Amino acid sequence: MAESTGMRPIAKETIHKLCSGQVIVDLATSAKELLENSLDAGATSIDIKMRDSGLTSITVTDNGHGISPEDYETLCRKHWTSKITSFEDLDGVTTFGFRGEALSSLCAVASVTITTATRDSAPMGMSLEFDQSGELVGRTAVARERGTTVVVSGLFARWPVRLADLKKNSRREYTRLVGLVEQYSIICDGVRITLSNQTARGAPVVSVRTPPQSDRLTRLLGAFGAQLRPHLVHFEFKAENVSLEGHFSRPEGGRNGPDKQYFFVNGRPCDLPKAKKLVNELFRGYCPHKYPVFAIAVEVKGSVDVNLTPDKREVLIRCEESVLLGLKDALVRVLEPDVNAFSVSGVEAPAAGPVGAKRQSSQPCEDLVPPPPAVQKPWLSEQPDHDIIVLPQQVLLKKWAATVSKPPSTASKPPATTSKPSTITSKPPLAATNSAPKKMGTVVIGSCRNRIQNDTYDWKAIAARLRTKQVRQKSKLEDSQRRDFDPAPAMTEGGLSVTDPEEASSALSRLIHKTDFQRMQVLGQFNHGFIISLLDKDLYIIDQHASDEKYNFEQLQQRAQISSQPLIHPAVLELGVTDEAVAIECRDKLEKNGFFVDVDEDALPGQRLRLKSQPVIDKTVFDQRDLMELVAQLCVDPVGVPRCERARRVFASRACRKSTMIGDPLSRGQMRDIVAHLGELDHPWNCPHGRPTLRHLHRLEKVEL
Repeated sequence: MAESTGMRPIAKETIHKLCSGQVIVDLATSAKELLENSLDAGATSIDIKMRDSGLTSITVTDNGHGISPEDYETLCRKHWTSKITSFEDLDGVTTFGFRGEALSSLCAVASVTITTATRDSAPMGMSLEFDQSGELVGRTAVARERGTTVVVSGLFARWPVRLADLKKNSRREYTRLVGLVEQYSIICDGVRITLSNQTARGAPVVSVRTPPQSDRLTRLLGAFGAQLRPHLVHFEFKAENVSLEGHFSRPEGGRNGPDKQYFFVNGRPCDLPKAKKLVNELFRGYCPHKYPVFAIAVEVKGSVDVNLTPDKREVLIRCEESVLLGLKDALVRVLEPDVNAFSVSGVEAPAAGPVGAKRQSSQPCEDLVPPPPAVQKPWLSEQPDHDIIVLPQQVLLKKWAATVSKPPSTASKPPATTSKPSTITSKPPLAATNSAPKKMGTVVIGSCRNRIQNDTYDWKAIAARLRTKQVRQKSKLEDSQRRDFDPAPAMTEGGLSVTDPEEASSALSRLIHKTDFQRMQVLGQFNHGFIISLLDKDLYIIDQHASDEKYNFEQLQQRAQISSQPLIHPAVLELGVTDEAVAIECRDKLEKNGFFVDVDEDALPGQRLRLKSQPVIDKTVFDQRDLMELVAQLCVDPVGVPRCERARRVFASRACRKSTMIGDPLSRGQMRDIVAHLGELDHPWNCPHGRPTLRHLHRLEKVEL
């Protein structure tokens, strides 16, 4: 250990750079700080211009109240601000900025020039130049209307590591900035915000443009895309110290990624991890494979600490539990009526035919969700023609089980009515007399429909079968829990022992890596369907069909050329501004999927793309929903070429048909090829349909081959 040299103070210049590097970390935070300064200055029009995605310069122009001449000298000094005067002022701060760090930090990481004019000095303004430490080094009189223009050039020019990262990921950083500006455009009423980018080879491309005098829903659709209009639901919740208001998508409007989920606390865009987790878990109960789209504004009448992180995105709310409870209550009222409905209609049954129609094959969750019922209350209601009762899912399942376990009443009078929300109240039973016409009922539980005929079921037999099934499921659950808490038998069966530390360490080292497939020794074929292989002292069984299918599937994913069918008339794509910007930047990846688009530079943001042709594989014709799915995947991960779900299904079907089948005898060379191919795959552990490719059989302590 080196000998200590003693404590010493850090130089002021070093402190300035260290702190500035925490405030300005990327392109998005650079533009965000300037945008917030313009909003704090009372601007109603803000224009953000990028050159080369911010690599050359960032220019923010507003029509705010400007900067007074007496503040020129201290404008960019560290911790000089007009927002607060003491720490106690944080409890009631209403501005976006308050620490006096933004401009000073920008001076440390870039070159900053500010042109400003107040109401009294316009049409003459002043151009100010600052050095790295935030000191004013020059001023020049210029013509300028009231407002401020800040030009930041050479971002991270003196920070080589960050500059290299910005150049490498400039497209991704600009997309993040577009999403950030979207949030401010949604929540800031009465402010027109424009974001554009100009490259060295082309004209400026507008990515965000807030329509003048627009309401929040219009701005929201501009960010999310007009196609979401029929799927967005407005909701409100008010309590003593908390009020919530926002828009939330129904399950049929779900998205493949969580990139369109915005929270605002007291008008400030924020990250609320607990609230976001709560919303996604609620939504997953109705649509497991999608993410909701939402913008939720939270107003809190209490202490909110926004001074947690340099970017002020994380906040601490004293009454966070009330916010979460209110959010859960509001969203349950939005989601429950769409899924949990018990409907009994007066449609006569057909004269002949089976009692119940065959259940349809699995469908996407958006196809199974019924339209919103006429009843808006989340509990009990009656209609003159038919009954629709909306209940929580647990209550509905319990009531359905209780109804099945008892024979229906044959009395002519209706059952007694109770006001408890967990009781189903309806009209007289459908099977009241033998002379009454047969009625059909529809039961909707979650996303599953079954046709029932009340007067033909053996209720005692059904109840007995249900009880038997319940006992069997309970026994399986207990066995599963015992296996989870007592892993020793399963591990010992595979040749492992957790009681021996050396053996446990050896077990951990026997994890399979893709490079290990090249070292595997093929022993032979079992039952014309499985390959037996040996890796060191571990014996494995490999599914020859699943392994070959996964190899063929990934080859199709990478090399398949998808033919495209031109459209007679190009279709206008109504996308959110972020999705549109991503689609323009990743046009080459869309073309590899068969979607060819043109860009109309004169159109409004969100309506600039024209779809010229769409892909066709065999008899499968793709449409705009598949294009939206691809764009959503690119928003989450712009690296690589994505494939939509329908294309993956087609490729999986083709790969399955052309692969080695179970029952095919293989030579030793063919078996070696199948095993070696697994080492070339991105994900060799299961086939496209989820079938595992290999399993560990046994640990061979002593083996001679």
